[in-house]
Amino acid sequence: MSKKDSSKEFDVDVRLHSEESGYSAPNTGLVLLIISYFFNSSMVVSTKVLETDHEGVPGQEPIKPLQILLVRMSITYVATLLYMFKNRSSIPNVPFGPPEMRKWLVLRGVMGFFGVFGLYFSLMYLSLSDAILITFLTPTVTVLLAWIVLRERLTTIEAIGSLISFCGVVLIVRPSFIFGVPTAPDGSAESENTADRLIATVLSLVGVLGASSVYIIIRHMGTKAHAILSVSYFSLVVTVISLLGLLLFPSMTFQTPTNLKQWLLFANLGVCGFVFQYLLTLGIQKERAGRGTLMAYTQLIYAVFWDVALWHNWPKLWSWLGMLIIVGTALVVIRYKPKAQLARISDEERESFELEEM
Repeated sequence: MSKKDSSKEFDVDVRLHSEESGYSAPNTGLVLLIISYFFNSSMVVSTKVLETDHEGVPGQEPIKPLQILLVRMSITYVATLLYMFKNRSSIPNVPFGPPEMRKWLVLRGVMGFFGVFGLYFSLMYLSLSDAILITFLTPTVTVLLAWIVLRERLTTIEAIGSLISFCGVVLIVRPSFIFGVPTAPDGSAESENTADRLIATVLSLVGVLGASSVYIIIRHMGTKAHAILSVSYFSLVVTVISLLGLLLFPSMTFQTPTNLKQWLLFANLGVCGFVFQYLLTLGIQKERAGRGTLMAYTQLIYAVFWDVALWHNWPKLWSWLGMLIIVGTALVVIRYKPKAQLARISDEERESFELEEM
C-alpha cells in the first residue's frame, strides 16, 4: 500500500472517530446525570423499604428515618473529612471553613436537615412517586424565597406558577372533604388515611422549604466557602441532630438490623449514595446548568418504575394530574427565568446545591 493510500485511510479513521466523539461528547454529562439519578432513586427506595418493612422481629417497629439519616450522614461526614484532609492544600481552613462563614454553614446544615428529613418522613405514608414529586416544588419555592430574602425580581409567570403548583399538591394529598374517604388496598405502597397523608405532606413541604433555604444560603455565601465544606457541615449537623433525636425521644430508639435484608439495604444506602454523588459531580462538571437541571426530572420516571416494580402500585389519576401540573409548571418557570438571573448562579454554587439535594 502506498503512502498516499495509507494517508487517506488514516484520514477516514480520524474523521469517523471525530464524528463519533462529536456525537457522544456533548451528551456525556447528560448520560452521567441520568445514571446518577438512578442510583439516587435506588437509595430512596432502600429508605422507604427500611421504614415500612415489617418482616423483622415480631412486634418491633420498622427502622425510623432518624436512624437511617444517622447511618447515612455519619458515613458521608467521614468521607468528606478524608477528602478535605487529602486535598487540604487546595481547600482553605480545613475542616471548619472560614471563621466568618461558619454560622452560615451551620445554618445551611440545619436547613438541610429539614430538607432531607421531610422527604424521609413522607416516604412512610406517601407513595415513592408522590414523595419525590413534591420535592419538585423546590425550584418554585426558591424563586419566592429569593424574591423575599435576596430581593431578586419575581416575574408574573413565577408568581402564577407558584399558585398552580400548589393545586398539584392538593391533588396528591387528596383531602377527604374534596375527594371523599378512600379505601386502601392490602399491601398498598401508601397510606390512604387522610390524616397520615396530610402530616406527611406538611412535613414534605417543610422539607421543600428547607431545601429552598439551603439554596438561598449557598447563594448568599457565594464562593467564600468551598463546596465540600457545605457538604461536610450538612452531613455533620444532620448526624448530630439525628443522634440527639434518637437519644432524647423514647419512641426513636436505635434499632439494630434484624435480618440480612435490612443489612443489605443499609449497605445499598452507602454504596448508592457514594456513586450518586460521584457521578453527579462528574455530570455537573460536563454539562451546562439548563440541560443539567432538566435531568433531575428523570427521578420521577424512576420513582414510578419502582412503585410499579416493587409495590405494584400505579399512580392514581389524581397523582398523574398533580405530576403533570407540578412538573409542567416547574419547566415553564425554568424556561422563562430571566437570563441575567441565571447568569449570577456560579458553577460552584450549583454543584454544592445539587450534591446535597437527596
